[in-house]
Formats: sequence, C-alpha cells, structure tokens
Amino acid sequence: MNFKEYLKQLSIVILGILIAFWVSNIGSNYKEHAIQKQVLQTILNELSDNNESIKATIQSLDTLRMTYTKIHSNSILSDSVTINYVGLSLKSIGYETAKYTGILKDENYKLTSKIVENYESQNSLIDTEKLVIDELLVLIKNKTSQGGDIEYLLLQIKNLMKHLENFDAEQKQLIENLRVSLKMES
Repeated sequence: MNFKEYLKQLSIVILGILIAFWVSNIGSNYKEHAIQKQVLQTILNELSDNNESIKATIQSLDTLRMTYTKIHSNSILSDSVTINYVGLSLKSIGYETAKYTGILKDENYKLTSKIVENYESQNSLIDTEKLVIDELLVLIKNKTSQGGDIEYLLLQIKNLMKHLENFDAEQKQLIENLRVSLKMES
C-alpha cells in the first residue's frame, strides 16, 4: 500500500470519528434540553400546587385571626374553643432535583435566579410559620387570654398573612414566566 492510499484511508477514518462525535454531541444536547424542559415543567406544577396551599393557609390564618380576635374581645377564654389551622404544605422536590443535578445551569439566568429566590423565600416562610404556630401553642397551653399576648399573636398572624400574600403574587409571576419560557421552547 502506498503512502497516499494510507493517508486517504486514515483521513476517512478520522472524518468518520469526527462525524460520530458530532452526532453524539447533538443527541446529548437534545437529551439534556429535554430533561431541562421536564424539570421546568415539574417546577411549574409544583409551584401551582404550592399556590393552592398558600391560598388555603391564608384562609386558615384569617379564620385563626378571627377566632383570636373574638377571644381577645371577650377577654375570657371560654371552655371550648375550636382552632383549625391548615398549615403550609409547600413542595420543593423539582427544585431540589434541579439544584443537585445542576440541570438548570444552561437555562435563562434571570429565570433560574427567580426560581432560586422563590424557593429560598419559601423556606423562610416555613420558618416564620413555625414560629407563629409555636406562639399559638404556647398561648393555648397556658390558656392565656391576656390582651398583650393575644395582640402580639394577632400581629404575628397578620404579618404572616401579608408575607404569604406577597409571596403568592411573586410566585404567580414566576409561574407565568415559566409558562412563557416553556412555550418558547416548544
């Protein structure tokens, strides 16, 4: 075999290998894009479910506020008071998956930042809710109907409701942004 023929065969093999890498890279990019889209859809569904939980919690807090306002106005803790509270039940599985896999690293930076900000705010709200509920349980345990304690609790409930309403509005905007992003990718 002469040198030119050898070079020709070697060039064909190298070109074949390069084409194979190129095709593999295209397939890999397509697969990663499909996974990113699936994670974004999961986060979107999760945020929609969380929105429903927030609405229920706000209604429950309002009922709780009214109950304690009645107790405060009567200045006497009656023998029987029913307290129903539906707490926050916020999911973050989609976000945790995205965070630990790094799948959103190539996604729109602004959108990714809003997603991270939303879930960090969500964690803060859960902590705040826990503090308010702990205060509520202390009042119940001590059977306190004193004005200052109840006024403090009512203020905490009102502040938590306001935070939840603000968070709800921000989350609705994020949901809309995610929907637009997913439609653009389709």
